[in-house]
Amino acid sequence: MTAYLKLDHIDKSFTRGAQVSEVLKDIRLTIDKGEFVSIIGHSGCGKSTLLNLIAGLTKVSAGAVLLEDKEVDSPG
Repeated sequence: MTAYLKLDHIDKSFTRGAQVSEVLKDIRLTIDKGEFVSIIGHSGCGKSTLLNLIAGLTKVSAGAVLLEDKEVDSPG
């Protein structure tokens, strides 16, 4: 059975000038169709960044977001 949503070794970093901030590193998650998942954590821990990557609003630095085995690289 193919996963509905798969985060395959996701990394996300932001660059400002010479400074690189790594905000997500090696995130792996598989969600099957019909599963219910909550993303919880402290303020500033990367929840919104992760959801933006899943929605295709932000591009991953490394790895892949797959929705029904198709790579998500833009909204829609």
